[in-house]
Amino acid sequence: MNSPAAFRHLLAALPDRPRWIEARAVLRTGHARVFEDDGGFVVRNDAPGGGLAVVVRAPSAALVREAVTDRAGREVIAPADDADAVRAALAGWSEERAVLHELRDASRLAAPCADVRPLTAEDALDGAPDGLREELDAARRGGVVWTACVDGTPASFAYAYWRTEGWFDVSIDTLEAFRRRGLARVAVSELIRRERAEGREPVWGAMESNAASLQLAASLGFAPTDELVVFTPLER
Repeated sequence: MNSPAAFRHLLAALPDRPRWIEARAVLRTGHARVFEDDGGFVVRNDAPGGGLAVVVRAPSAALVREAVTDRAGREVIAPADDADAVRAALAGWSEERAVLHELRDASRLAAPCADVRPLTAEDALDGAPDGLREELDAARRGGVVWTACVDGTPASFAYAYWRTEGWFDVSIDTLEAFRRRGLARVAVSELIRRERAEGREPVWGAMESNAASLQLAASLGFAPTDELVVFTPLER
């Protein structure tokens, strides 16, 4: 099940819907590894630095364990109605509900702003944590990272880490010194406009505990449409 033909077969069977954006995007990269049994699949991102496995159609607990055994620190996501297999397989892992949103009222996006531009290779990203720098570098390789600047300095970043034919995920981060200024709102609005112009609609995923993200999504015209469960190993 781990060949380009097999990936194409699974893509044909997996609807292009918000809940499958990560699974479809990983399959499309060609860096996937797929684990299969009679119940379903686990799609794992095996790209360098990958840290994600997606449960599809309630595979057995044994298959889920197989998919994560050699990948310490992996994150596993599953639709809420398929999460029991993960609970059975990964007893002791933490879990949290993530709410998926779709854009229902684009008129609520922020107006275009002159201080929002593409992030360039020349931007120093002073003050950005190492993990964010690495993610922004990876995002730039796959598309444009939109940044809201303060006095010319990149301060807030909006980008699509995962894309399918019809959807893209919304990722936002703002440097701590520049938070609560509305910068994320203008940066992500530009991202959404540009991606929609290319035929893709946004998927906004927010952890249930992330009140700020949920509030920003609502203020920009997004509405909840689905939910996932995110499993992560407990720190030892």
